[in-house]
Amino acid sequence: MDDDILIIDDEVLPLQDKQQEGWKVMIVDDEPEVHRITKLTLNKFEFDGRAIAFLHAYSAAEAKTLLTIHPDVALMLLDVVMETDDAGLEVVRFTREECHNKLVRIVLRTGQPGQAPEDDVVNNYDINDYKDKTELTSQKLRTLLRASLRSYRDICSLENHRHGLEKVIQASKGIFDKLALRQFVEGAQTQLCTLLSLEESQIYNVRQATYELKDQMLVPLLSDKEPMRLHDAPTIFREAMTRSANVYHGHEMVLYCQNRSHHLLFHIEAHRPLSQMDTSLLSLFTENIIVALENIRLNEVIADNEREIIYRIGELVESRSKESGLHVKRVALYTELFCQLLGMEEQQSELIKRASPLHDIGKVGIPDAILHKPGKLDAAEWEVMKTHAQLGHDMLCGSKLALFQIGATIAGNHHEKWNGSGYPQGLAGEAIPLVGRIVALADVFDALGSDRCYKQAWPLEQVIALINQERGQHFDPRLVDLMMDNLDDFLAIRAAYRDKFIGDC
Repeated sequence: MDDDILIIDDEVLPLQDKQQEGWKVMIVDDEPEVHRITKLTLNKFEFDGRAIAFLHAYSAAEAKTLLTIHPDVALMLLDVVMETDDAGLEVVRFTREECHNKLVRIVLRTGQPGQAPEDDVVNNYDINDYKDKTELTSQKLRTLLRASLRSYRDICSLENHRHGLEKVIQASKGIFDKLALRQFVEGAQTQLCTLLSLEESQIYNVRQATYELKDQMLVPLLSDKEPMRLHDAPTIFREAMTRSANVYHGHEMVLYCQNRSHHLLFHIEAHRPLSQMDTSLLSLFTENIIVALENIRLNEVIADNEREIIYRIGELVESRSKESGLHVKRVALYTELFCQLLGMEEQQSELIKRASPLHDIGKVGIPDAILHKPGKLDAAEWEVMKTHAQLGHDMLCGSKLALFQIGATIAGNHHEKWNGSGYPQGLAGEAIPLVGRIVALADVFDALGSDRCYKQAWPLEQVIALINQERGQHFDPRLVDLMMDNLDDFLAIRAAYRDKFIGDC
């Protein structure tokens, strides 16, 4: 299309040889001259210390492709009439409805306003401004860019703030101590950057790290840095510790956060001094961090108490059947190792580990005469003994807690066998829940290799031989292979929690 006037250029600046990377501005127009003059006019333009990175599209189809590749475009200067009379409007629809990009600022520039009347376009399309090309002088174009980029920056800042806050809220409701702390730190770091990117409080390219103080050592979280001794740490760290308060020194800061369980130091280095607004926001945010950190501590207390109760219940069941109390701990740790080797997420692995000590809870319902019989059980007695799996399942399955639901699955399935000859349901292969298959192998491995009042531990070679013999019969072949490939790790657990004394039967 031909336009009588493209841009009234009242202040043309020389073209830079090297374009600096910065705010992405997409020019969408089928006239090469529009691209040339727009770029020439804005080539030295900066906003908040960042230059313009131009993207060029000469048709609606090219614009759609670029939008897919560059979802972080800040501003689109969009012609209406290109390959079709409404090509630009189709780009608007594509951006908002198909790409779901609500952040990019869209300014329609047209040399034929009659083709797309302003009132109709503004009412029916999600655009941010409408300009006749004849009214855009160089100065007005720069003013348009400043207003559009400021709007884009602030909208992005609010969106980032929302994401950071969501992570902090999610972490404060976490139920697993280690994972909750890591989520919390990640969310806090995200929100810190957001707070430092609002309005006039701009800090780009910040470097930040979070440390937890343990035994006079600063241990980095979410990074591969080496721990450092507190007395060897930079002065700003030691000052924050001495004052038990935030410290702000020019371009860097340390936020001091402590409760009864955790001692965190957030360290940020910026490329310009912190403003008064920065320090005010950060001081307020520190109070929120401490409140959230206390929530994590309370969750840790609950998790620790829950874990202790489960272990005690498991030990009580084992002691009633004359087993070692450490048996349940070893089985739990073997179970966790299997989960890790299978690539399970940390929180799922932790949940299964904590539920595994309940595998034999159904034995509380077995009469002492059968449970403690020194000799071999007869057929009738063995049928009674086998009911402990279903009893354990029935005890736990009514709970709404995920921990007890998994415990019910383990209790009801850890005596099933891969070949279908197990009990209580005679399930076979992958029809047996994975947690049941895992605990089945962990339980037998520990029982065979441990001393009991009625037997001595089998030699390791004999234990391994039996497990390999039962591969695909009693045990899941994949789990047997994992154990054999990582046998040293299983043996390390057994060595660390070896039974020290077995009392009289």
